[in-house]
Amino acid sequence: STYQKVDTQRITSVLEDINEEAPDITIALLHWGSEFNDTISRSQKTICNLLQENGVDAIIGTHPHYVQQITFDPEKGQLVAYSLGDFIGDASRSGSEYSIVLNLEINKDNTTGTTAITGFDYTPLFTAVEEGKPIRVLRIREAIAAYESGYMDAVDQALYEDMVYALKRAEQRVNGE
Repeated sequence: STYQKVDTQRITSVLEDINEEAPDITIALLHWGSEFNDTISRSQKTICNLLQENGVDAIIGTHPHYVQQITFDPEKGQLVAYSLGDFIGDASRSGSEYSIVLNLEINKDNTTGTTAITGFDYTPLFTAVEEGKPIRVLRIREAIAAYESGYMDAVDQALYEDMVYALKRAEQRVNGE
């Protein structure tokens, strides 16, 4: 990672301030990790542990421009999405043309007053950059299904093949494979 030194004291101070507010749930949005790398860095692991030990329920990361692993501990209700990808860039670098939209399931038990993340899913997206056409952001599964069902102007064969590969890689990265 570019950021080798983690300011644990400052992070802990911020989290203490947050915890004083007694939120139902705490979600940290982080700009971390190494650009164009799907490997989880040591600094990401250090920060992740620090945040979780101090009450953060979900960590959602960006910066690498690649989809990275998602971990979920249903017993603790803690989720880490190390990187959701690039969303909409110029998709000029292989691996940066796909990303995911993360959907969290959060439930509050009105009897106990506890709130927890109880599940998640995601929608893979593909940034289609085609000669002479505007950039399109496509939901990968739906675009693949449209092509396979013969919908004429959905995508061409080359884009279809790129999306099939991107879907496979996104799922592998999310699962840490």
